[in-house]
Amino acid sequence: MNERKERPAWQRIVRGTGRFVVVVAVVGYTVLDELLFPVFRPLIAWLTRLRLFQRIGEALGRLPPYVALVALGVPLLVIEPAKLLAVWWAAQGHIVQGTVLLLVAQVLSLLVCERIFHAAYRPLMRIGWLKALLAWLFALRDRAIAMARATVAWRQAVRLSRAVALWWRRMIRWLR
Repeated sequence: MNERKERPAWQRIVRGTGRFVVVVAVVGYTVLDELLFPVFRPLIAWLTRLRLFQRIGEALGRLPPYVALVALGVPLLVIEPAKLLAVWWAAQGHIVQGTVLLLVAQVLSLLVCERIFHAAYRPLMRIGWLKALLAWLFALRDRAIAMARATVAWRQAVRLSRAVALWWRRMIRWLR
């Protein structure tokens, strides 16, 4: 027989708290991403059609792997810590400033880091350890999302984000 040992109470509490934190973080980040990406999709599409940005993307795709990593790493080292600073700032009672910084950092991440990542994807994937690290991180992200999707909070957040996105699209149509 395969008997499972009951975990001590403190381990169940720590594990439950960790799962709660992961679910809240994943749901919050996903809602933020779901709200912002549709807003900026037309801007991203417009920018990618500009010849200047096409040339930049082509140049990034031709970079040697570690140069491409530096091209991605520099903006990441500035933008991603700004998100943590924004959360800390909001936790210190500066809710508006923290929220604004988080939104600005998320927008910059969408417009800069994600574009560089996609443009330099092929050279980046030639770095073995980076390819393995990204595979591990994506699998971890997928597990966290699966865990979050199993919650009521996820379903409510998805409903809210879809309602806000629909409202936003209607406002844009109305303004045209």
